[in-house]
Amino acid sequence: MAPFKFVTRGLWQLSLYTKSSNIGVTSVQWQCVRTELHKLTETRHFNTSTRGCYVPSKHSRRLEGTAILVRTMSSSARATATSCVSLQASPNTSLMDEIVTIEVAGLMPGQPVTLNTYFDNEDKQFETYAHYTSDENGTVNTTNHASQGGNFIGIEPMGMFWSMVACPGVRHGTRYMKRDISKPLVIDISVHDGHMSQDDVRVDKSPMAATSVGRWYKGNNVESIKLEGGKYNLQGTLVKPKGPGPFPAVVDMFGGVLPGCNEIRAALLASHGFAALSLGYFWETEEVSSMIAVEQLEMEYFEEAVDWLNSQPYVQPGGIGTVGVCKGGEMATAMAIHFPHKIRATVGISTCGSFTLCPTTYKGKTYPYAQLSPPDEVSEEHTGFSKDGHICLKDFFPTADDNFQEFDRIKCPALIICGDNDDCVPNDHSDRIAGLIQNNGHDNPCEFIKYPGAGHLIEPPYVPVCTFSYQHPWGIFRWGGTPRDHAHACEAAWKKVLAFLQEHMVDKKQAVTSKL
Repeated sequence: MAPFKFVTRGLWQLSLYTKSSNIGVTSVQWQCVRTELHKLTETRHFNTSTRGCYVPSKHSRRLEGTAILVRTMSSSARATATSCVSLQASPNTSLMDEIVTIEVAGLMPGQPVTLNTYFDNEDKQFETYAHYTSDENGTVNTTNHASQGGNFIGIEPMGMFWSMVACPGVRHGTRYMKRDISKPLVIDISVHDGHMSQDDVRVDKSPMAATSVGRWYKGNNVESIKLEGGKYNLQGTLVKPKGPGPFPAVVDMFGGVLPGCNEIRAALLASHGFAALSLGYFWETEEVSSMIAVEQLEMEYFEEAVDWLNSQPYVQPGGIGTVGVCKGGEMATAMAIHFPHKIRATVGISTCGSFTLCPTTYKGKTYPYAQLSPPDEVSEEHTGFSKDGHICLKDFFPTADDNFQEFDRIKCPALIICGDNDDCVPNDHSDRIAGLIQNNGHDNPCEFIKYPGAGHLIEPPYVPVCTFSYQHPWGIFRWGGTPRDHAHACEAAWKKVLAFLQEHMVDKKQAVTSKL
């Protein structure tokens, strides 16, 4: 093929042609370029069969065997070329634990682009970006193409979701945790020409293409019921599939830094066929918003929640499951210890082996607990502070030998999960918990999984990874984990939790479905 001549004011980084190879462009892309060539030049010869052109101009020059139309195109050329680009996210409406594939089409082969995701939800703004290069077909697909830069590198099908970080202006250490499960998390997605920085993406008002997705914790076939009252003033939200059931039932609890009820995991469990009670067990005050403000916990409170749930006509008989993370995991496993005949299966995630933060009582007996040393009582050389001044709670925890709960009394199937980079609860707690259950002499299975590189907050996947967060009034708590490893652990752990509950909680004759 004869070499090209081209105009230095240029149009588009078209492609690379040599005498021995032809790395082509799509017909639609070529039509865009050809249209602009006609608009911007007086062409004496235009041969569409060879896709070559000769432009008489004193600025044209010959490239031996190679033609590159440089990317300094006019605004009209850019608009025409951009109109060839499409951006799709599939599915565009989905549950939060479903994978979304982002695909860009209509690009030039080998074209560098930047993908960007952003959301503004409940007064919190998060964003991320990644650099991709289109393949020989002019496409980018996040499922099988590798990011070459940005907030993550490599093939990460959901990297554009878990790698999101707080935007400038959002308080350092802000943790994203959705409160209103009745509405979707709407995430905007855009693709930008070239490999751009996050700062440049923010000011680029003309992306090549844009779309959005709606992410739901609560599926269409799910309903919520507020729980208030009872002898111990229960506070919670039951999230269940619509209909009479019977459904396998689970009590779900979060940790000691999230006051009230957080319904996200319960809503996802309900979307997978469970009647899930998100149970609150402490509440925010003007002074503090953590468990340290609680004077005492009574196991009867948790037992009443189990009894109430088990009495509902839509709940499958045979026992209740418990799921919890951090302090919630501590209470989930304690329920299996203290009223084992009512608990069918238990899941403890990043769980402390002893009662912590406040005294716990049951049937008139007060159990010993681990009182963490407040940060203002330790010396400057105490290892409880990281180099950047963040608080590492694991160094305020007692050893695994102090005031340990009687885990050998657990008779139901148990799943114990932790990350080996947890900066909150020392790993030896999970090691010993699993050992006590596995060697208790009862015929109950206990699975123990420790995820490499994962931190403390192992929660449902595909949300901004949280390795540290601000906790009033003390400051930044470091939870640990590296973003990529922690994101992978959240994904794997959630699949494991669902599989475990479906194996041990669901009657074989009942099917559990997942739908939005």
